[in-house]
Amino acid sequence: MKIKAIFILLLFAIGVNYAGAAINASAFMKEASDKITSSKSITASFRISSAGQQNITGTIAVKGSCFAVTTSSNSTIYDGATQWTVSAADREISIFEPTADEIAQVNPFSIIKSYNRDYNLKMLQSDNSIVKMQLTPKSVDSSIRTITITFGAASKMPQHMTITLDDGTVLNVSIGDIKTNADIPSARFSVSAKDYPGYEIIDLR
Repeated sequence: MKIKAIFILLLFAIGVNYAGAAINASAFMKEASDKITSSKSITASFRISSAGQQNITGTIAVKGSCFAVTTSSNSTIYDGATQWTVSAADREISIFEPTADEIAQVNPFSIIKSYNRDYNLKMLQSDNSIVKMQLTPKSVDSSIRTITITFGAASKMPQHMTITLDDGTVLNVSIGDIKTNADIPSARFSVSAKDYPGYEIIDLR
């Protein structure tokens, strides 16, 4: 009986610990999401690396559901409904309406904002310096397999993301120089073809 009682107590303790971990993960993500959502705007620099691919560096500006990403080779602009990708090398402008997964692969802050709707959470690490979370898409049709996000424990802002796609591609995204509440004009999040004379327009909508 003693052994059985001890075993039951151990199971209860383990259950309490798991529940506590889940609550902490949700609470932290909610604070991180609220911080991003409540910011007037966010600007940051980033670096993306993937095996067999050239590293990409650039900057991102986010305001509400809109974002603008600039790299040395192209610009990607999203106004909350439509996305434009402007390629100077090819002199092309591609226009389409992205899925949530496609937005997540371009705008890492959107992942954090939509965590509660789109992902299941698991806390991988938590200490005084960093908090590491694993996000698994709730949708079985998602092109994303898993996302691991490393946050600053105090800042609650992302420092690094590892995005694993369903084809096995792994994107490593380092994020730095994060600033909030800059006054970004709305014109930053729109594209006019007249500003790109001679560019081919590829409308995929």
